[in-house]
Amino acid sequence: FFFAHVIRVVPSRRSFAAPSAALTEMRLLLSLLVGLAACEDWADSPALTKMWETTSSSDLDGLIQVLAQGGRDMAHARSADGRGPLFWAYEYKNSDVLALLTHLEVDETAEDADGKRPSEFFPDGEEELADFGAKASARSEDMAELLKDREDEIATYYESADDGMDEPEMAEGGVDEIDYADDEDDEDEDEDEDED
Repeated sequence: FFFAHVIRVVPSRRSFAAPSAALTEMRLLLSLLVGLAACEDWADSPALTKMWETTSSSDLDGLIQVLAQGGRDMAHARSADGRGPLFWAYEYKNSDVLALLTHLEVDETAEDADGKRPSEFFPDGEEELADFGAKASARSEDMAELLKDREDEIATYYESADDGMDEPEMAEGGVDEIDYADDEDDEDEDEDEDED
């Protein structure tokens, strides 16, 4: 499939005589290569499934959690059909998610496997779409703050978890002083059961 497209768009000797035709053919080749690279990144994943679930059910807190734990790049992820969180924000009329994704600079002009842009999935008319966009735009900073707060919470949690790990004290000869009495009791119980 890919090679058939390359063969057709590689400039011939005759096309170098007309620089604008060769340039057009090279641009087409470049767009095919970029499109192919984008398609390779399109894959279904548990994280994208969770993002779809949270967006479609208006669970903003859940989506923020996914982005805070998985990283902001998750906002740009695309499923196997080329759709991603921005497409779903439009499809399910979720203005808070649109606000958050706009803040994260998700590409509004991206196309799915069928060549459709995210806004084409908005189920209502143009006037409602404009209102939807205005509402999202007004909430963008609030959504950015919510994400930042969650990221800070997670970072603080991991920092405190690292700080709370006490190293076991070492006795002479480098042996730790962990009390293995519970393990010995378990072994005694196992032996008693075997005797019965």
